[in-house]
Amino acid sequence: MSLRNRIAFYFVAVTALSTAILFLVIYGIVHNTVYTHLNKDLEAECAEVANSIVYIEDELIFANTFEWSEQEHAQIEVNPTFIQVVDPSGKNLRKTVNLRNNNLEFHPHATRKAFYDLLVAGASVRQIQAPLRPDNGPIQGYLIVAIPFEESARVLSNLRYILLISFPTVLLFLFAVSRMIAGRIISPVNTVIATADLITRENMNERIPVPPRKDELYKLSETINRLLDRLQEAVVREKQFTADASHELRNPISVIRGTLEVLIRKQREPGHYEEKIEYVIGEVDRMAALVEQLLTLARSENGLRPMMGPVDLKLSTETALGHFRESIAEKNISVKCGFHGSDIINADAAMTGIILENLISNAVKYSCRNGIIQVQTIRGGNHIELSVTNFGHGIPQPQLNRVFDRFYRIDECRSSHLPGTGLGLAIVRRLVDLQDFSISADSSPEHGTTFRIGFPAA
Repeated sequence: MSLRNRIAFYFVAVTALSTAILFLVIYGIVHNTVYTHLNKDLEAECAEVANSIVYIEDELIFANTFEWSEQEHAQIEVNPTFIQVVDPSGKNLRKTVNLRNNNLEFHPHATRKAFYDLLVAGASVRQIQAPLRPDNGPIQGYLIVAIPFEESARVLSNLRYILLISFPTVLLFLFAVSRMIAGRIISPVNTVIATADLITRENMNERIPVPPRKDELYKLSETINRLLDRLQEAVVREKQFTADASHELRNPISVIRGTLEVLIRKQREPGHYEEKIEYVIGEVDRMAALVEQLLTLARSENGLRPMMGPVDLKLSTETALGHFRESIAEKNISVKCGFHGSDIINADAAMTGIILENLISNAVKYSCRNGIIQVQTIRGGNHIELSVTNFGHGIPQPQLNRVFDRFYRIDECRSSHLPGTGLGLAIVRRLVDLQDFSISADSSPEHGTTFRIGFPAA
């Protein structure tokens, strides 16, 4: 069953229950009103007739004979009233003329006033049977009074017929109307479905039209549009990442292939072979470093969870600096460190090591020969900020915000002899985000480039 039909069905089901209860209440009220009115008329007539009967030595005497000769007791066509008096055994003592050869129904077991519905000469009547006893003595007989019930029965029958016919009619009408209304209500959902069918990996620009009313469907459309925006950004980043990775891997492979092809064209001196082989090994190392960085990024985006714990920031920084001792010595770079006595942070030790190695590698790479690298911490309450500064040429402001993008390198670096893949700072940013740290970058030609990371103190 479609959503449209389900909405209409549930609405009609609730309406059917409510309508059935309402109809039952209406019929009950009318039924009770009709019978209450008839019973009051019967009781009034019974009381009037009973007052005309007296008891003399346990014998019933009909004192007011005019009561029995009234027109309503003689006629049978228009508003007749039937009266009959019987003894305790049911033997007829007296009855009105309009009963002719018929008798009202006697119920010997009814010792109290009781009402009945019955047929007299084929006509429906409402009857009351009341015991006759002097001053609560023994029962001397029974007074039975009846009045026609056909008009009232016809009213109740017509009411039942109308309610039974109108009930399914109303439900069918409500189902049709509610189905139409439900169709209009969920029309934005159909628009969502139609738009979603148009969206493919090659066509991510489609967006769902937002309804004019700011209701739940408006929020749903906006939420899906934001989701599509994020998916489109992810697809674009993936395409760019794939293109950049292919480009970065294609270059060393092409260089290695070209070098090896040159070597096998003709016999050469051993020294020439050694030189080219060393060059090829360098390209292989470059590819290995690139693949390792790609794997690090892939692991960080596939459910890698940091193992948080106390980490000595000073010790981790000294360890990372030790990995670049030869590069630092080769460029005659001075490293100035400024740490506090207890720079203990709450972080993942392995991720923190990778972050520090990439920041220091970046600082060494872009520092000038005989330059300075400055690493220091600033403590403020439960917060420790680590800054890594190199005093190289700096990064132009328009490009500063893109240094954390994958494979992004400023134009000067791409055209220079500086090695790199453009993944180091992207890895730093990803690992920082995984641990909910903060990172920022400042750069100027006069003061160099500084990267700052905010850690929570342990």
